[in-house]
Amino acid sequence: MPSRKGFRWKASALRHLHRFSSGMGPARPATIMVPALYNFLPAEGLAMGWLNEIDALLTIRQRMICATKITGWDVFTFHTLHNLDHYFDTTIAAVRDTWMKEGNISWAAVQETKRQFGKPYDYLRIPARLVENLVFQSSLLDFIGQRASDVPLRFHAIGTALLSALVSSGSVQFGAAVKSALKIGARWDDTMSGLAQSQSNKPEDAGWQRFERLKRLMEGRSVTSLAVPREDLPPTVAPSKPFWYSPTVKDSPFLISTARDAAAALETLNLASWAYAPPASLRKEESVRGWLISPLHPIARLCRWSVSNYLLATPGSVGLFLDHIAALGRAPVVQLPPEALQNRLRLSRIKVTGP
Repeated sequence: MPSRKGFRWKASALRHLHRFSSGMGPARPATIMVPALYNFLPAEGLAMGWLNEIDALLTIRQRMICATKITGWDVFTFHTLHNLDHYFDTTIAAVRDTWMKEGNISWAAVQETKRQFGKPYDYLRIPARLVENLVFQSSLLDFIGQRASDVPLRFHAIGTALLSALVSSGSVQFGAAVKSALKIGARWDDTMSGLAQSQSNKPEDAGWQRFERLKRLMEGRSVTSLAVPREDLPPTVAPSKPFWYSPTVKDSPFLISTARDAAAALETLNLASWAYAPPASLRKEESVRGWLISPLHPIARLCRWSVSNYLLATPGSVGLFLDHIAALGRAPVVQLPPEALQNRLRLSRIKVTGP
C-alpha cells in the first residue's frame, strides 16, 4: 500500500517536473477518477479500513439501512458473505454482531441475503453489485469532498459510477438511485443469465457461466454492451457540485452541471463500463489522477511507479494524496518584493545653502 514516504517523494518529483516543464504556469487541480466499480472482490471495502473511519462509517451505515428498507436484504452481509481472506472473519463477525445489537441490521435481512446470494458465484449478481457499489462509492465521494474543502479537485465519474456521483452531488435522491440500480441490474442480469443458460441447463453450471462471463468482462478479456431504457432512470435536478463524466474509461468526458446534463448522461449507462481498458492519457487541464478503487481492481496496476496516477484505496491514502499531491494544485500565493530602501536623506535633513 502507498506510504507517507512514497507520497512525499512523488510530491517532490512533481515540484521539480512542474518547474522544468511549465515554470510559473497556472496551477491545475488534481482529478479524482471514479471507475464504474470500487472493488473487485468481496469485503474489500471493510479490509481497506473504511468502516474504521468514523466520517465514512456514519454515511455508509446510514445508506446501508436505507438500501435494506428498499431491497429487503442487507448490503453489509452481501459485501462480506463470500470473503476470501479469513484474516478478516473476526472483524466481520464483530461488526455484524454490534450492528445487530444496535438495530442497524435485522436478522431477517441477513437471512434473506444468504438465501438470495448464498452461492459464491452470486457475488457477481448485477443488481446487488450495483447497490453495494452505490452505498460504498457515494459515501467515499462524500468523505473526500469533506476532507478536500480547501483543495482544488476535479471529479470524473465513469460508467455506473455516475449514480454514485449524482447521489453525492445531490442531483439524485439515494432511494431513487437504489430503485433505479435494481431495475437496471435486473435487466442486465436477466440477459447475462439467458446467455449462460443457453450453454447449460443446470442452475449450478449456469451460475458459474454467468460469473465467468462477468469476470472476463471486468478483467477486459471480453466485451458485452447492454444499454438502459429511459423508464428505469431516476429523476434528476442540477448537481450542487459539477463533475465530469464519461460512459467508459476510453471515452472523452463531458461536464455535468445541469439537470438536463445529468438526465442525458444517465441514458448512456452501459454494462460495458465495467470492462477494464487502459485509460486515455492526461488531458491538458489535468495534472495528476487519484483512482478511487481497491488494490485488486485491474486499474490499480497503473498506479505503481507513477507520479501521475495514485491509488486511493484507503482513508489514509486519500489523506496523503490530498495533503501532498492535490495540494500542489493550489494557486500560488504572490509575494510582492519588499520596497527597496531609499539610500537618501529625508528632505527635512538635506542641507540647503544659498547663493
